[in-house]
Amino acid sequence: MKKNSHPRKILWLPVSLFCLHLLTLSGTAYAAESLEQAWDIALKRDHVLASAQYKEQAAQHQLSSAQANYLPKLAVEAGYLRTESEPAAKINIPALPMLKGASLPFAQDSAYFGGVTVSAPLYTSGKISSGVAAARAQADASEARTKLTRSELKLAIAQSYIAVLRAEHANEVAKSHISAVSKHVSDVQELFQQGYVAKHDLLASQVALANAQQLGLQAANALELSRAAYNRWMGRPYDQTVELVDIGLAGQTPAESDLNTLLQTANTQRKELQELTMQSSALQNQAASVRAGHLPQIGVSAGYSKLENRYLAEDKAWWVGVVMKWELFDGGLIRNQASQLAVNAQAVREAELDVREKIALQVRQSWLSQQEANARMQLVSKAVEQADETLLLARERYRSGLAPNSDVLDAETRRLQAYSNRDNALYDRAFARLQLQHAAGQL
Repeated sequence: MKKNSHPRKILWLPVSLFCLHLLTLSGTAYAAESLEQAWDIALKRDHVLASAQYKEQAAQHQLSSAQANYLPKLAVEAGYLRTESEPAAKINIPALPMLKGASLPFAQDSAYFGGVTVSAPLYTSGKISSGVAAARAQADASEARTKLTRSELKLAIAQSYIAVLRAEHANEVAKSHISAVSKHVSDVQELFQQGYVAKHDLLASQVALANAQQLGLQAANALELSRAAYNRWMGRPYDQTVELVDIGLAGQTPAESDLNTLLQTANTQRKELQELTMQSSALQNQAASVRAGHLPQIGVSAGYSKLENRYLAEDKAWWVGVVMKWELFDGGLIRNQASQLAVNAQAVREAELDVREKIALQVRQSWLSQQEANARMQLVSKAVEQADETLLLARERYRSGLAPNSDVLDAETRRLQAYSNRDNALYDRAFARLQLQHAAGQL
């Protein structure tokens, strides 16, 4: 026997090490997913954020397009012209009456022509610069919209993340409730068989167990629904089980507890305000660009052209010129277009003031919600301990015949409520912290 046991020990050693290695790999592969990882995965595949990013790119191209108006324009022109007959001029020279009625050709009836033209603006009365400023403001507004979309999505993803954790805890509490009521039903059943309690106690306990099981079904379904909603953000199968880092259990403190500081931060960092400010600026600059159409527009152009014509001494030539355009009257077209843009800018400004007031209210509400959640956390833990102890005492008193059955069921109901209150306070605090960061423009 001794000879056989030693080789077995040697054989089991590498097998044990291999199993330990597999357990280590499996633990690594199925590590719990953190909220930061969830944000990274979801934001990379979100279509709303991708749409906002494409719009931001479009605004950048619009800015480049507006800046291109500063640069010279180069154009090449070529063509072929065919007329019914050779163009000619009638001759009418009084000194030479014999030539009266004669015609003198000055161009061919068919000819090729071509040329190269370079033009550039010299002075546009601010038309181009205002257009560039408007496009830049619009690009900044699009960038702010993208950041706002990202912040709103992070808050929504966090809410779904916390909903899964909340549902998991609620499911565990429901299971413990079923277990506790089932245990009490067993106790009542045993006492009933021994003739110590009435059938009413047994029936009441069985009804409480049925209600607990129904609560368990609802909790399990709520957990599946929350997981499906979360997996939708992640782009996974809806029925995939997820393991998340429980951010509610980690001791987290608010990033900023001073309300006045949070209000000031929100005024400077909320992306809605930045977007509306830039939109108003863009409209004001567009109005200035349109008004410049009533002022002088000066440009320079130069080029080289060639016209096939045997009647010309030179059928090709270089040329250069300065052009000024000043539109003095257009029936009020430019004035009304500029006024429309200016009024729209004022409308956006009023919307910004309204949003600023709403943001101040949102920050205050989020701050108060966080204060409430922190205060609740100081109470619920002690309430859970007291509820557990009350249930134990009620059971002992019932077994000893010193308390009615209703005391045990009431104690279990209070225990269930205490655990539910604890979990709600736990995750209300976690979400309130993120909500306050979003309200202050820090998420």
